[in-house]
Amino acid sequence: MALPRPMAGRYRGPMPDPADTPAASAPPLAGMRVLEVATGIAGPFAGRLLAGAGATVVKAEPPGGDPARRQPVDDVPLQPGELSPLYVHLNAGKLNCSADDIDPSWPEVVIASDTAAGLAGGPWDPQRLAGSSAAGERVPKLVTVTAWGADANDPGVIADELLVQTATGFLGFNGDEGAEPLRLPGWQAQYTAGGLTAWAAHLILRRPEAHMDVSWLGALLTAVELCYCDALHCERPRPLVGPHPPTAYPSGAIRCADGYVCPGSLRRDDWEMQCLHIGVPEWIDDPELSHRHRRARHIDKIREVIEPWYAQRTKRELLQYALDTPWAVGMVMTPLDVLADEHLVSRGFLGEVATPAGTAASPIRPFNAPGLPVPGQRLSDPGADPFPTVADAGRSVGAALKTPEPALRQARRLRVIEMTIAWAGPYIGNLLTPLGIDVIKIEAQNPFDGFRTQRPYDHGMAPGLEHLVADNRFYEAGGHFNAVNKGKRDCVVTLATPEGKAAFMELVRNCDALVANFSAHVLPQLGLDFATLTEVNPQIVLVRMPAFGVDGPYADAVGYGSIIEAMGGLGHRQGYEHEGARISNIYFPDPIAGITAGFALLSGLHHAERTGQGIEMDVSQQEGTWQFSGEAIVLASTAGRDIGRMGNREPGAAWSGFVQGTDGWLAVVSEGDPHDPSSGDDPVDVIRNLLDEIETNGGTPTRTRADLRTALHAAGCRTEFCWDPWTAPAHEPLASHIEVVEHPVTGARRHIASPFALDGTRPSQAGPSPLFDQHTDEVMAEVADLTPGQIADLRADGHIGGELPPPAELGFVYD
Repeated sequence: MALPRPMAGRYRGPMPDPADTPAASAPPLAGMRVLEVATGIAGPFAGRLLAGAGATVVKAEPPGGDPARRQPVDDVPLQPGELSPLYVHLNAGKLNCSADDIDPSWPEVVIASDTAAGLAGGPWDPQRLAGSSAAGERVPKLVTVTAWGADANDPGVIADELLVQTATGFLGFNGDEGAEPLRLPGWQAQYTAGGLTAWAAHLILRRPEAHMDVSWLGALLTAVELCYCDALHCERPRPLVGPHPPTAYPSGAIRCADGYVCPGSLRRDDWEMQCLHIGVPEWIDDPELSHRHRRARHIDKIREVIEPWYAQRTKRELLQYALDTPWAVGMVMTPLDVLADEHLVSRGFLGEVATPAGTAASPIRPFNAPGLPVPGQRLSDPGADPFPTVADAGRSVGAALKTPEPALRQARRLRVIEMTIAWAGPYIGNLLTPLGIDVIKIEAQNPFDGFRTQRPYDHGMAPGLEHLVADNRFYEAGGHFNAVNKGKRDCVVTLATPEGKAAFMELVRNCDALVANFSAHVLPQLGLDFATLTEVNPQIVLVRMPAFGVDGPYADAVGYGSIIEAMGGLGHRQGYEHEGARISNIYFPDPIAGITAGFALLSGLHHAERTGQGIEMDVSQQEGTWQFSGEAIVLASTAGRDIGRMGNREPGAAWSGFVQGTDGWLAVVSEGDPHDPSSGDDPVDVIRNLLDEIETNGGTPTRTRADLRTALHAAGCRTEFCWDPWTAPAHEPLASHIEVVEHPVTGARRHIASPFALDGTRPSQAGPSPLFDQHTDEVMAEVADLTPGQIADLRADGHIGGELPPPAELGFVYD
């Protein structure tokens, strides 16, 4: 049936004439002006992402320089005058100007890494900026990023990574039974916060407030939100699973002839292909082995067969199986592997960065898009570059953009279509809805988002909700789905029919962006390629986020969390120090991909509004994950070696790790300076004495964590109690990051709150996750501009809406 074409102009108002701007050759953020007065990791990583997408970023270092310049990345100390690989990764592509030359009227956004108290009285005082903005003055927007929040007593230092990871509570179930907790490798809390700080630099320009704050703690909580599903949704402890999670075995990092690989075993295809390759086809339909939960009872039997098979093959040979068949398997890639990897080389992920000491290989773009990578990326000495003018920000695209630029539309006027499943894609909208952005989640009856069945099916229903497994409310009680889809509108469309697709295209016509996290071939097969979308909406922003990007030798390979963890550098560094590699059970690459794709989305929206032209963004989840370990790539290129394994230790700290008390573990960090030099209590000596005390007592702790903390604080150490997801929400600093949301089926449930604070106030969640088909008619009327009669006909003919089959028909029953 024919659908109406809305009149030109749309709800969003006038846009620039595409003919007026050099959009085809411009990087997405050409003309955006950012001043970075931040040091360390999080703020500079935000600046690096913005510069890599084409913004003009000016870095102004404090006296003595950014401490990241001298930060070791493993146990090998830096040589005198040597620049840290971490600093190279974080700061290439920026101008480095003297703080004395700063023109306060130049930046649109200032990124700072100090608390509100630390900024008070200075040029970037949040209260002064807010007052000036309210008075109608043109002042920069401020984004701050610190360890604990802008209202905390101190901003934190790089070595606080272990403490912040511990404060999230997820370390309480990460690790092995009987061993100390296990952290994520590197500086993942700070990278996560940096990625969301790059979001904030965009979002604050679309908000009336003057100041947006991101903490490492709040950011990392969004990246471990699924760890809280058992605690906050199903109200039951989650057991430690060790290095090889038993509910999807074969799993984890498995040794092969030249390293390690991570086999996928979650899907039916994974198990079937693995059995055929290994030579045990009789296992495919074995009732005790084909079901991944029952398979856990037979791990020893499986291990005896598979380990010799893997040991005889190289990781590249094993990856070839993934390229040739539907099996998902990933190499545990090292940084040295990356330098010569055919896929990453073909996609241009790495490039040369000029430094005062020579050149280094480094990630040179956050995603693939027209105008990227920005050419001539280099690293300057402190204060070596002249401070730019407003016009300078546009010269890299051949002509200065008109100034002052048109104001970006407010967040509440943006609409985003989300064609995503699981976690990586939904992560984006989950963080955008509290800020007023309308996120429309597209679902289908077959296939629907499998996260609707997660947690209830895997680990049982929450107390009082057991009866829901008997009817379709089962699909509304999924802890995973409800955690990562809050505040969205749900619209069910059958894209396989011409009528359903036509209705969907009317949504595209009247929305600003489409985000899809399907495999590279899916959108083209659906006839939803960028060229087709721009026929109905020339200003559409399309963000595609396949596991390995939309092109390249690995583009068609299957990838999900554990596979990307192996292929994206985390698996190589993760684990206890005695291990060779380890894959976690928390799917951390999913939120990394969400952060990277969300940044691409916001960059694309900036481009579309400033140029009047749509844009397609190619986001590789593998590349995004390597961005969070970029220092390892720089080190491999300059020193010719892989980065060292650190276990729970902080590089450069005198001592860091865990001390066990009678009531649990305590994270401890010491940078080596006595709290009171006159006392003679060297902090490392105090720590060792406490550890000796435990060893003398046969390995049994003798003091509570509170007693340990008292002794360690007196010696100048910093500490953090290690809770778990079941106890941490009741204690600060986590308690203030929990928000209760009322759901129509599950009732009130606790959730991780927004990681952003606006002028000191955290925005509330926009609402619970949507029910299946809850908003289809509403969205088709309001956004697609269809009449009630058209909507009724489409629904009656099965092109929109519908319901899911009873859970028992799909096998969702308990043993």
